[in-house]
Amino acid sequence: MTRVPQVGDKATRQPPPPDARVSIRETPDGLGIHNPARRNIVAVLFLSLWLAGWAAGEAFALSELTRGGNIAGALFLLAWLAIWTLGGLAALAIVLWNLFGSERLFVTGGALVRSVGFGPLRRRRVHALDEVGDFRIVGKGGSGAFPVGMIGYRARGQDRTLGLGMSRDEAEAALAAIRRALPFPDSGGNPPPAEEA
Repeated sequence: MTRVPQVGDKATRQPPPPDARVSIRETPDGLGIHNPARRNIVAVLFLSLWLAGWAAGEAFALSELTRGGNIAGALFLLAWLAIWTLGGLAALAIVLWNLFGSERLFVTGGALVRSVGFGPLRRRRVHALDEVGDFRIVGKGGSGAFPVGMIGYRARGQDRTLGLGMSRDEAEAALAAIRRALPFPDSGGNPPPAEEA
């Protein structure tokens, strides 16, 4: 009698590529995938310098507002300050994402949990396993040294993706682990159709 491989068996695991940023952890309790942001040092350096200038502009505008003056000038400065502040917050979010951001996926306890963000600022979605399926590689394929790979899936009747910044090899290794962790791996996570009598 041949033993059927089980989730957690070393024989069923596909090792991630040697240069992978993504960590995949399969345990008897479930699956965890940690996908840190693909860091762009040039963007981080440029935006950090820009934020220094942004802070000077912000301080100057605030000092001008507190000084007083004509109402029309103050209203214009207030509108400019609001747009300037939003731009600075967006640039700061990009820097923080590049330095500390990550996407996490867990398949455990009958649920698929995906969270994206950095530090305490994370957006989280939870789906029961019977609500998800049709896991596959999607995307344009990319070019050069970093072929892009994202994982598409259906949840509650809507198309969703995961795998921000993953290479094609990383996405394939993550997809194989997800399929092993699902209760109905042969159908991409969907329950098998009921047999007719």
